[in-house]
Amino acid sequence: MADGTYRCHDCHMTFGTLNLLQKHKQKFCVGGSVGDPDSLRLRKGLRSDDDPIARPYSPEEKPLSGGKKLEDKVRQLQVLKAQREKRRDIRNLQERILLDTLEDTHVQLGYGPSQRSVSRLPLSKDKDVKRLQLEYEMLREKELQQQTKIPVGYERGISPMLRESRLDNYSPMSDSSMSIHLPDDEYQKYNPDQDQQIKQLAENHGRQMEYLQLRNQDLEKQRQDIQRRLGELGNKGRPTGGEDSGQLLAELRAQEERNQRALDDLKRQLYDINHQRINVIEVDKGQPAPLPPPPPPVETGRKSYIYPIYYGNSMVAEISAIRQAYLQNGGNDPDILHQMAQMQAEAQNIEDQMKKHGYDRRHREKKDPGQITQLELENERLHRELMLLQEQNFLARERKKSDREEELERQLRQLREDQLRKMYELQNEINLLKNRPPVEATPRQVLPPPPTKADTPWLLQRPYVEVEPMAPYDQYAGFVIFYDLVLNLDPRVTACRLIVGLHGVSAQMGEPTLMPTVYTEPVTRGGAYMSNNSNAIIGARQPVPKCPADSDLGIVVELQTSGGPASDYDKHSLITRAWTKLPLFDGKGQLIAGKFRIPFRNVPIKPYLHPSQLQNLEKFQDAELYYRVVNMRDMEVQSLVNISAANYNQYRAPVIPPPSQAKPPSPRVPPTASTGLGRFMIRHHKWSRQEQRLPSIQTGRVQPQDTTIGFQVDRVKHAEGGEGKVRLTAYYASTGKLVQSSISPVTCSTTAVKSNFKQNYHVFGQQEATFNDVDLQGDMVLIARFYLRKRQSEPSGFEADQGNEATLYDEETLIAWTAIPLVLCTENLSVRGRRNFNPKTMQINTGTHTLRLYTPPVPDPGQVPLEEIQGNHDWRRYGKATLRIHIFQGNPRPGSLTPSDMSEDGEDVLPEYSWLPFERSKPCRDPFLSGDGFDVYVDGCRYLPDSVTFSKVAGRVLDRKYEVHGKDINATVNLDSDIYNPVYETKTEFRENNIPPSSTIMFKVYTVDNFYKQLTVIGYATLNVFVESGTERQPNIDKPGLQVSLNEGAHQLRLYSQGPNGVDPLTESVIRDSGVRYVPCASLLVRLTRVAKGPSGKALEQSKVPQADWLRLGLYQPRPRYTDRIYFSTKCMPSKGESKLFHSMMRRPAIKVRDAVAKIAQAKESFYRSDKNLEEYIRNKLTKGDNKPLDIDLTFICQYNPKQGIKVAVDGATNLPWTNFTHAHICLNPPAAFYMGAPHATYDKLVFTEFLDLKSTNTSPQWRDGFKHFPSRSYHRFLTVIIHLQEVQVSVAKENYKYGLLEQAWTALQVFTDHYCYTSTFQLPLYDGSPSPQMLKQLAREPCKDWMERNIRSGTIHLLEGGSVYVRLADGRRDDELAGDAPGDKLLEVNTDYIPPEWEDKYARERPGKPLESMVPTGKTAEQFVDGLAIKFKNLVYKLYEEGNVK
Repeated sequence: MADGTYRCHDCHMTFGTLNLLQKHKQKFCVGGSVGDPDSLRLRKGLRSDDDPIARPYSPEEKPLSGGKKLEDKVRQLQVLKAQREKRRDIRNLQERILLDTLEDTHVQLGYGPSQRSVSRLPLSKDKDVKRLQLEYEMLREKELQQQTKIPVGYERGISPMLRESRLDNYSPMSDSSMSIHLPDDEYQKYNPDQDQQIKQLAENHGRQMEYLQLRNQDLEKQRQDIQRRLGELGNKGRPTGGEDSGQLLAELRAQEERNQRALDDLKRQLYDINHQRINVIEVDKGQPAPLPPPPPPVETGRKSYIYPIYYGNSMVAEISAIRQAYLQNGGNDPDILHQMAQMQAEAQNIEDQMKKHGYDRRHREKKDPGQITQLELENERLHRELMLLQEQNFLARERKKSDREEELERQLRQLREDQLRKMYELQNEINLLKNRPPVEATPRQVLPPPPTKADTPWLLQRPYVEVEPMAPYDQYAGFVIFYDLVLNLDPRVTACRLIVGLHGVSAQMGEPTLMPTVYTEPVTRGGAYMSNNSNAIIGARQPVPKCPADSDLGIVVELQTSGGPASDYDKHSLITRAWTKLPLFDGKGQLIAGKFRIPFRNVPIKPYLHPSQLQNLEKFQDAELYYRVVNMRDMEVQSLVNISAANYNQYRAPVIPPPSQAKPPSPRVPPTASTGLGRFMIRHHKWSRQEQRLPSIQTGRVQPQDTTIGFQVDRVKHAEGGEGKVRLTAYYASTGKLVQSSISPVTCSTTAVKSNFKQNYHVFGQQEATFNDVDLQGDMVLIARFYLRKRQSEPSGFEADQGNEATLYDEETLIAWTAIPLVLCTENLSVRGRRNFNPKTMQINTGTHTLRLYTPPVPDPGQVPLEEIQGNHDWRRYGKATLRIHIFQGNPRPGSLTPSDMSEDGEDVLPEYSWLPFERSKPCRDPFLSGDGFDVYVDGCRYLPDSVTFSKVAGRVLDRKYEVHGKDINATVNLDSDIYNPVYETKTEFRENNIPPSSTIMFKVYTVDNFYKQLTVIGYATLNVFVESGTERQPNIDKPGLQVSLNEGAHQLRLYSQGPNGVDPLTESVIRDSGVRYVPCASLLVRLTRVAKGPSGKALEQSKVPQADWLRLGLYQPRPRYTDRIYFSTKCMPSKGESKLFHSMMRRPAIKVRDAVAKIAQAKESFYRSDKNLEEYIRNKLTKGDNKPLDIDLTFICQYNPKQGIKVAVDGATNLPWTNFTHAHICLNPPAAFYMGAPHATYDKLVFTEFLDLKSTNTSPQWRDGFKHFPSRSYHRFLTVIIHLQEVQVSVAKENYKYGLLEQAWTALQVFTDHYCYTSTFQLPLYDGSPSPQMLKQLAREPCKDWMERNIRSGTIHLLEGGSVYVRLADGRRDDELAGDAPGDKLLEVNTDYIPPEWEDKYARERPGKPLESMVPTGKTAEQFVDGLAIKFKNLVYKLYEEGNVK
């Protein structure tokens, strides 16, 4: 079979389907043994006369009686066969004559000889037919000799015998024969009516070819005429717009009408061809005979085609895009490619001439209706070329027809449709240009600026339209915003869309607007902007009428992209990735008009923020929005601006005014989008309504005489490890001199710090410097230098050695720098124009700034731009490092002791192929009857924990009462598989008739633990054998009449750390419903398959069937790949934490099972050479003995990742000896900065409990805060969590509430063991008092449990009798495994290793206490009291810190 056809090897005929080929062989084949007299003789035991050898025959082939009658029948068959062959030879000869006639007609029309292969008909066995064949061949050869003028004597030299032998070498059914394939698939009988139809078809074809040839010549003449006129236009240079313009337009209109008629004619022809019908063109008055009905068209799958896409208005780009689309769609005609290349060269020549004469669009429209004329000429030429290409394609199709002409016609038909669509687009573009009003009709005309260079590129000579930034704003007319470009996107982003909406600081104004989706394009030019990214041309505008001039208003722009990072599973959907907010008005009510660029920020979207507050948020890569804001009256003029990424340098960063100060500041920081946003917005919105009724009071701007400037240094992120410090220096850009204050230059430096307690951070604790009476100028810039001394080993402290600080100021230790302008200016002034500080147009660049760090050398102050620092790409980045500082004017902001923001990890997205979602499309319905059997395949495991070595899987079929049915499942591991993703490929047969419907298979996965070196159960999994027919439910009863179906299919089962309790009935969900912790990321792959039955009605077994038939009968099914998506995996859907764990697990190096055995066995090398020895060793080690196997230790799942950090939750306390309220604060040691006193507490900030549960008691309080995150924490062998509890007394005196701190207690918990973070719930004993700095230093040098036991015995610390606290500690990726109420859930497994064994009874009993809700003072609701108590507790702790009374 080839190309979808089936071939008979006896007679060489081809058929479309296998059924037709079989029917042909049985009934009609003339080359086979059916109907052959000799074959019939042999089958009946006879021999033909010319058979030289007597063939022995078997007893089944004995001759029948009546041999004479049989011989008569054979003779009759021979006669019939000869007659049939004679008729077939006559029909073949007739077809050959008709085809030769058709070819002669084709040659006479001037198309040359056809490309079909010329073959000879075989000579017939009949003498008369043979004579006719020879006579026709001789006549045909004479005609060919006359046409080609070959000497007659040459052909006479060929003898008739040689000619006859040459004809015998051809078969009438070969691929090169001249027989016509009739439409019916079966053997066709001769139809004499076909001769007239074939003749009529040949005549129609000839007339059609003649008409197309004439039409082709006419079109060629028109193309030459247009080329001649176009060449004359190009030689004239700049058109003068004289007297010939009107005449030329009239000629073009006439030519357009002629072209339209020709196009309609061509469309009608293409329509006929597409519908498998040939329309006869009436050249003369004769009426053609009607054609036979065409065969029904064969429906084929529609193929998707690529359409040409180009940007701009360049003809060269358009032709290049058409050529690229033609090649991508499979086109390879050299004539078409040559003509396209010629068209492109002519278009390039025209553009070069226009560039040479300084030809821009405005001049063309002003002096020459010739812009339309030239475009029409060019588009008409392209129109004609495309029509000519279609004509050539049609003629080429007729010349190259073969047996597969229908398939070629379908492909060419689609190509013609694409070309016609392109022609229609060009025609529409011409009509659009005709209808466009001329530029002179616009009310405003802006003159272009004088060119600065003679060699300005032609592409940049566009109409110059500038924005008027200082024009007065008319709030009734409003303004217009143009969204031009989005630059510096990730190169993997394929499309993007903007969603915009008008927002205030309190509420949304109207509904958001969706901009059109646009595709990105790669950066193809060099230049200053980044060349390794992609850009998107938005080209949209949005009018905003009747908008009041409010400085708090802004436009929130949401960026949605498809593709790019984190889009491996969904590369086509548009997902929100970033956002920004555009400022609209300044403090004076003027519209901030101009061309601006603003960076995008990472989600989540916070629309309530003022645009000036966005600089505190992290940027979204390097993506920037380029936009224009203009008054409504300038909309038409600005619509003429050419949008191009090459003009990026015309846009500048907007000068963002500070938030309006007329409104009173909120007492609390604006809440996040998830907590408290609704109440804050409503309260703020009411104040805004009141403000609109009152007169405006201008009191917010800083007065000029306030010349105090200060700096706070927060941290350096993503720098190398070691001791580092930051030096800040302010300069005047115009002179390069230092900025002066009243007592000293404005320069300062921080103390040296180390990056050992927080991963990739140098935390400076908001070190502050203030300068009074600064000589203010508008050209001040601040340059920050970062010095670093790398060290191999560092102590546990967070401060550097003070004696070595002086060496940090060497140039060798300067590794990075950054800069920021200290003054923002609303006017576009030069550096010298900024020397005088004007408070009306200038202000200090206050606020928190995150600055990128760059590698040395440090530029001169005069080279630092005074507007936008981040967009300068001439400086080389220092990795991803950033510096965060706060600049203030006047009084400094209060020190922030709140936790740092969570760091981005980029691992929330599930990695590719780690887990593939798949579920059953329809439930099982086939009943499972008595005598049926099934097989259980154990294929493998995925993502086992770090503690595994070599493993095996064991399983049993159990009923609800845990009784065993059938044989045991024992799957051994493949020695060459990975220990973390082992492969088993084991099959177990079940042929029992008494398996109950409620049966469940329970699997256990065993290993030798890598840390404990003992037999350990990695996990348990369950799978129900049957389901109720038509449902997914597992049967819960075992009555005989219940109809069930086999739970057939491939299943991915989650592994759990413990098995069923043995008391509850065994079901598939018994482990999942009991709250047992699962083994993160680990799963088991199994399959249940139905078995075929034998002739006796019993299920087949492998032992009774030859191995060669296993695969055919379904007794063996190979293990599929996980990527085939056949495993039902919905029960293993990963959590958010598991998605992060998959990233780390996929980075583990693969270890083969045989290598793991060699590491543990420690035998001779010869022992490992035998697979038998290794398998025997694994079998012995993984066989249960007298000792019970261990359960898996869930600590050793995956090594700690500092990027994710740790999470701690303080859930509650028990048996506290005090009678008031209780709160707690948490920190990590090292560094335990809070207990070191001032000024170290700001280096590492405390975390407080806030939500006290009033339903708990005063002796056993509980908190509902959940986990507190400590991100980016470096690994420290003896890192501990310090939990400090304090009693808070609340008393009422008259109308005031008094708060005070009384008793306190503390405890500690070790975080790591061997690079793994403990993930469990702990009950920790409490110790009286608070920890001293000496205790914390000792805890940082040895294990926490050993230190506590030793100090309890020595009396250094004292247990709070019976008092304990419940703490959940987790790896930052595994907190979702510990969801639960530790104090309230008595069935929850709690680690009590820290409690002294002799005192376990005291800690197990809980003393009664007083409900906290009864202790709430009168006059306050429960919610108000809880919030106020948390705030007061923080303030009291801060007060102790400031007074130095931490103890």
